[in-house]
Amino acid sequence: MTITERFFVECVKRGIKGEKIDYVPDKLDYKQFYNLYVSHSMSVVVCRALENVKDNIDVQFYTALKASVARHVMLDIQSEYDVNTLLTAFENNGIKHMPLKGYHIKKLYPSTDMRYTSDCDVLIDENQLKQVRALVNELGLATKRHDEHHDIVYYPQTKTIFELHKTIFVGKLEKYFGKGNEGFNRAHVKDGTKYFYEFDRELFYVSILGHSAYHFAESGGVGIRHLTDVYLYRKAYNLDENYLDDELKKCGLLQFKNQFEKLAYYFFDDAKADEFTLKLADHILESSLLANDKRKVASSVAQNVGDGDKNNARKKSIWKKIFLPTEQMKFLFPILKKAIFLLPFCHVIRWLKVLFTRPKAIAQLKNMQTVNSEDLSYMVEIRNELGINHL
Repeated sequence: MTITERFFVECVKRGIKGEKIDYVPDKLDYKQFYNLYVSHSMSVVVCRALENVKDNIDVQFYTALKASVARHVMLDIQSEYDVNTLLTAFENNGIKHMPLKGYHIKKLYPSTDMRYTSDCDVLIDENQLKQVRALVNELGLATKRHDEHHDIVYYPQTKTIFELHKTIFVGKLEKYFGKGNEGFNRAHVKDGTKYFYEFDRELFYVSILGHSAYHFAESGGVGIRHLTDVYLYRKAYNLDENYLDDELKKCGLLQFKNQFEKLAYYFFDDAKADEFTLKLADHILESSLLANDKRKVASSVAQNVGDGDKNNARKKSIWKKIFLPTEQMKFLFPILKKAIFLLPFCHVIRWLKVLFTRPKAIAQLKNMQTVNSEDLSYMVEIRNELGINHL
């Protein structure tokens, strides 16, 4: 890690613990520091940690940081109001709902604006979908998209987005968490409510890890916020470790959990790090909260290396990108559930759309073909050590 990266991690460490930094490195690279807190969505955390040394910080940098914090604080206040409004409406109208991920985790931070998110994920009962949509319209939310897995709606004025999930996870983790309404069967009604559902603490932690592992597998990396979530959750609750590990084994996330926690404790508790933890630390810092296009491509090809050679992995990745698995095609074209014989025609329709509306997808195919052996070997190691090739 560079001096600036180490200082960034120290700021995050102090910030999520409600502590203050008492020094500023002489050779701080403010451009890199700025890119780090922006790409990892850590402006509020970093700013709170720097309060005691703000007079020693570059004025232009600190002005930009404060402006970012002001935006996040205002958005967090509005988001909290919008979320509470919708969840209260669900409760009052007898609609089963289970908020996921950030709704619960952000309450573990010293202040909720440290983990501001622009959307709120909520599991809903598919049998109540008509009632949900009618209520959403009544509350003035607009529809961004309806698909098989979720309704995405938002408040037009405040831009607060809700992803109303019909299933907790898609893909490999769907079987473990249950399809559709089965997710509610693994949860319980929150005390003092009738329709607000929540997981027990161990299962919720599994869902946090699943979310991080899924994004890591898809994007080739995740931001440091995934680690702060893990760290704060482990510090907040005493979990049944045997039960937790048994559940993680069932869904194939135990290895990921062990490696991710090692890195979290290295960053935020100064624990000792082995060679892979140090490599993963650099990888996370070079990633961001969103996808890294280069690593995403290398990660996608790395998933198909297996025991074969890298050239075959490139070809296989390109083929799978051109001809998506049948389950994914059924998601894009629901008619295939009743008429699978239309699959070849749907492939043609999909690629006509891609050719004319998604130039990035074409570029990604070219990048898969030319991804170099060094990047590919690197991502193979990362994925294998994290145990995420099954996702």
